[in-house]
Amino acid sequence: MTRLLVASLALLAAPALAVDPAKDPAAEAAGSYRIETTGTTASLEAGEKGTLVISIVPLTKVHVHPQAPLKIALEATPGLKLEKTTLGKADPVEPKAEGRRFEVPFLARAAGKQEARAKVDFFICSDQWCVKQVKDVTAAVLVK
Repeated sequence: MTRLLVASLALLAAPALAVDPAKDPAAEAAGSYRIETTGTTASLEAGEKGTLVISIVPLTKVHVHPQAPLKIALEATPGLKLEKTTLGKADPVEPKAEGRRFEVPFLARAAGKQEARAKVDFFICSDQWCVKQVKDVTAAVLVK
C-alpha cells in the first residue's frame, strides 16, 4: 500500500508530458497535403458534358500509399449525372505520381447551381509514418 501511495505521489509531482505537434503523426499527416478540385468544369450549358477533378496534392515529402486502400465515394445534386459514383486505386489519371489525380465525366442535366461531392479515404505516408485520412470535398458547377 505504501509503495502504491509513493508511486501515485510521484506521478502527481512529475511534470505533464507535452506532445510536440510537429512529432505527432496524425497532425503532421493532416498538414502534409491538400485536396483540390482545380480543373473541374465550373460552368456549362444544360446538356453539355463536363469533368469533375479531384487531386490529392502532397505539400511536403509525402506520398499516397500505392498499396493501401483508397476509395472515393461520389455524389451530386440532381442537376448533374456523374459517370461514376466510386473511384479506387485503379482510377487515377497518373497512377505512379506521388499524389493522385482523378477525373470523372459528368452530364449537366438541369440549370442552376449544382454540386459534386466526394468523400476521399486514403493513406498519406512519409518515411516515418503512414496515416489514414478521410476528407470531404465539394466542387461547385453552374449550369446555364
